[in-house]
Amino acid sequence: MKLSLVSSALLLAAACSSSTKPAAKGRKNTSGGASGVTVRSIDWRNRTYDSSDIGPITVKDGVYEYALDGEGNVVAPDYKPTNPDEYVAHGSFKVTEPVFGDLDGDGTEEAVLVTCLNGGGTGRFSHIGVYAIRDGNETVIGGIPGGDRGDGGIDDVKLQGKVLIVSRMMSMADDGACCPSKLQHERWSWNGTSFVEDEAARTMSDFGNK
Repeated sequence: MKLSLVSSALLLAAACSSSTKPAAKGRKNTSGGASGVTVRSIDWRNRTYDSSDIGPITVKDGVYEYALDGEGNVVAPDYKPTNPDEYVAHGSFKVTEPVFGDLDGDGTEEAVLVTCLNGGGTGRFSHIGVYAIRDGNETVIGGIPGGDRGDGGIDDVKLQGKVLIVSRMMSMADDGACCPSKLQHERWSWNGTSFVEDEAARTMSDFGNK
């Protein structure tokens, strides 16, 4: 597949967005009972995720690596150009260890995953996806938007009861894009159809003082 450096980054970043994030390939729960597939029985960091734009993304130990040759073709991460002047960009897609909890109150747990994309440049685009087992299959029930490093990127997510506590990296006016000085702490909860933030509960702290 041939992609430009910019378009490839945008396609993968779109895969991390709340509307077109990659979906894990589903596993059918053939048992029909509590002994079947649960979010804790799935190895989220060693599996294949689907992207409608670039095809399967298979992470190993939470990482998928790729490269783009000088013409924007997606190639193996160890690709070596025959032309020494050809620029090769290296990117990655990463999945963190999941956080588990019953976020929607249905009596079963969901898995909360933070994904981060490096599209081959300096950007680091993160997103939070929430997965559940529905009708025996893995399903994305919602997500929380992230951002690019100091411009709203996700630093951490924790569970407090049914509330997701999200720490978001924020750059102030004098900060460089690479080096945020603040963390914004947010509270997100399920409203029956999606995750919504209690904006009045936002707090801020220095990046080094989580």
